[in-house]
Amino acid sequence: MKEKTAQFSAPALVWDEHWESLQAGRFLFGLAAKTVRRFIFQPVVAYYGARFFPESGTFVEMGCGTAYSSARLAKNKRKLVGLDFSASALRAAKTEGRMDALVQATMFALPYKAQSIDGIWKLGVMEHFTEPEIDNCLNEFRRVLKPGGVVILFWPTRRNSSRWILAPLEKAISVWRGSEFTFFPGEISRLKSKRQARQLMENAGFQVVALDFNWRTAFIHMVVVANAQ
Repeated sequence: MKEKTAQFSAPALVWDEHWESLQAGRFLFGLAAKTVRRFIFQPVVAYYGARFFPESGTFVEMGCGTAYSSARLAKNKRKLVGLDFSASALRAAKTEGRMDALVQATMFALPYKAQSIDGIWKLGVMEHFTEPEIDNCLNEFRRVLKPGGVVILFWPTRRNSSRWILAPLEKAISVWRGSEFTFFPGEISRLKSKRQARQLMENAGFQVVALDFNWRTAFIHMVVVANAQ
């Protein structure tokens, strides 16, 4: 397994701390998160990958984290690459051993040639960016995808089932600690609607082929599937 490394500043350090806390101190939350990834995210990634990805080519998980959620994505003749800018996440992903390659990089400037990737997928991630940053990422995705290449985005919605559980807990812990507490770094751009998702994708030059918000993701993510124009 090849691993490419690079240097990043403060944002990567925030995510390093997050992934390290899941591996160590926040045991109960880490266990709960892994359970959700195993029984909800793994099947849904496998389902949408089988439905929309071609059976061969190079496919990149953007912001892969530990890559645990993608453990059931069928390889077939696919080369699966995990990309993240957190060194801690990539070390965990290497231990999982699912990916054919791991790349440390930022989604704002992908280390790939134009029209060189067959498919892209990601779970979350976009909700942590501002709208200009989202536009930047989507434009990079379109740049590196081959014509007709597929992007599958699992994007948390503003009102989703996980927030019904986590939001009250975050509030209680914040009061107890006397400072703001969140389980994840700021989620500032959860999707408001299918209309918003479609507009963001079309503005970046994608053709939307599916917008799903259903039981498969336990009503956590909206699944946005689009083809590069």
